[in-house]
Amino acid sequence: MPEIILVLGLGNPGQEYAGTRHNLGYDTLDTLAGRHRLGWKDRGGFALGTRWRFAGRHITLLKPLTFMNLSGDALKITGASPDSVLVVCDDIHLPVGLIRIRAGGGSGGHRGLESVTGAFGTPDFSRVRLGAGPAPTGALWSDFVLEEFGGDEAGPVREMVDDAADAVELILIRGLDAAQRRYNRKASRGDAGGAGDG
Repeated sequence: MPEIILVLGLGNPGQEYAGTRHNLGYDTLDTLAGRHRLGWKDRGGFALGTRWRFAGRHITLLKPLTFMNLSGDALKITGASPDSVLVVCDDIHLPVGLIRIRAGGGSGGHRGLESVTGAFGTPDFSRVRLGAGPAPTGALWSDFVLEEFGGDEAGPVREMVDDAADAVELILIRGLDAAQRRYNRKASRGDAGGAGDG
């Protein structure tokens, strides 16, 4: 299986979207960049990117600037194949505190994943999904994902993002299976939820 050489963190650019549920992919990549003292550079207006020497190879971290629904457009500047990409994003079907790592699958209604799938022509790319839900009954998903987290969620969210950054590092070092075994049934300390969807 080809090695991951591109980590794509989904989110919306602009200060007005900082701290919202839809920006957990951005938050995870920002955490990795902070840990490893990496600086972001504009990549032709499509994305912010940085090069990272890790796990014996060069990894590109990329945050699309095309807004969530057009996230796949940022892939035009990379030439990456689906099996060399790891996508990090939010998931409102998972409760805050839970992480799910998969080698492929559907979008679950996530417009960013739909855009990436459209750009590749296949859903067969690895992803790390971070819990941003559950959405209240009757809530419009498009509105809910643009809300900021509540004060009682701040601790669990921070722990979850840290765990997701750890998971990305483990995927790059030991592969997807190792990360799935460690994180797919692990809740952050502040989470009272169950095992989720596996």
